[in-house]
Amino acid sequence: MTTSPAPLDPRRFQSALLLLLGPLFIGISFVLMLRRVEPVTTVFYLCAWYGIIWTLDRLIQRREGRSLIARCGPAFLLILFWSAVGWYAFELINFRLQNWYYIFVLDHLVLQTLNAVFSFATVFPGLLWLEYYLGLRGVAAGWPGRRWSLTPRRLTLLQIAGLIGLALVLLWPRFFFPLTWLAFILLLAPIEYRRLPDSLLHQLARGDYTPLTRQLLAGFIAGGLWEFFNYWAQVKWIYTVPFFEELKLFEMPLAGFLGFPPFAVECVLVYRLLVWYRLAPPLGAHQDQRPEPIKVWNAFVIVLLAAAFALTVNHYIYLNVGSVKPRLAKVDSLDPTARTFLQDEGIVYLTDLEAGGSAEIWRQMEGELGRERTQGTRGLVELYLHQGIGVEYGNLLTKAGIRSLADLAASSAAQVEDRLAALPGNVRRPTPAQIRLWIRRIPSP
Repeated sequence: MTTSPAPLDPRRFQSALLLLLGPLFIGISFVLMLRRVEPVTTVFYLCAWYGIIWTLDRLIQRREGRSLIARCGPAFLLILFWSAVGWYAFELINFRLQNWYYIFVLDHLVLQTLNAVFSFATVFPGLLWLEYYLGLRGVAAGWPGRRWSLTPRRLTLLQIAGLIGLALVLLWPRFFFPLTWLAFILLLAPIEYRRLPDSLLHQLARGDYTPLTRQLLAGFIAGGLWEFFNYWAQVKWIYTVPFFEELKLFEMPLAGFLGFPPFAVECVLVYRLLVWYRLAPPLGAHQDQRPEPIKVWNAFVIVLLAAAFALTVNHYIYLNVGSVKPRLAKVDSLDPTARTFLQDEGIVYLTDLEAGGSAEIWRQMEGELGRERTQGTRGLVELYLHQGIGVEYGNLLTKAGIRSLADLAASSAAQVEDRLAALPGNVRRPTPAQIRLWIRRIPSP
């Protein structure tokens, strides 16, 4: 006797299909990025991280029957908003630290701002969704530990330590930059303890290390994903962290991965305070809200001030930008005949010469303009594209007599710095750390 197969449940099929959309979207985006297909090449980081958030949300939906985004509703936009504002605070600190900079960002102000805002908006959802999913999987469930003894005096000492740490970061960033990822925990945790009935410090006071462990693990996982996707992206960040410039995984110095777990704790502390003041939707374990609802006008003013802060920092974010997408028309030292040829071929940005089909363009150039002129042009393009040197710094290097990667490799960082300093005019010059990175990453012949 045979039994007929169970009928296919349409809801389960739909759920599985929606879950697969995330990885499929990321995979297709990855292939298009590697082939330098626009606009995916420029917005690859957005594709990757919104794909990750979607995938996590669908995994949560499969286990609980409803996604977190659906539960948040329109308030999900508030999570994105506060995420962007929160990261702009670290961009502000980096004006002083100069631990990272961005390369090949969009050269259109509005598009650059939108790309930055939507990229920064993924930080909170990425961490919070990871933390929530780890909880669903029972990760670190019931992890006991030593109970913390907290008194008003000790809470005050924690905050004083946080203020001292932040002051050290700003005064001597070269030596104390790691405290950036600890100072805000020390500052915010006591504030949360005094307001929320179940804060991080309350949990540690009763010996419950489960929430903290999940937050730390979420930060470590998110950090690995951030660096993996950033490594392959064209629009990306590059680190110039003092004392840790040599040994890296992806773009991040190995020691830098230790900063992601405490950074996640900082983000959760900020989010829990936002929930407490009813400025963000309750989410997962972060449900505590003060009894009194916030007045609509007060909430509007706070959001408006936060947006003004973010836009002000964004106005000066060029301080954290190493280069914009290199327009062919702005390359000063390009041979006029070669420029005309490339423009006739439809080349707008030098990065177009990394796309599929560029090999054919070089062959055509060699056939029409000769081998010597083609090699000179190609060497110049490789210099401008190397590690995001870009047009601004590339033009400076060529004025200093450095017209190829071979010329750059033949000089020490100090020699390049001296040659750039000798150029006339009050122009922005690369930092010594940037120059060292350029030289260190020149491929072996």
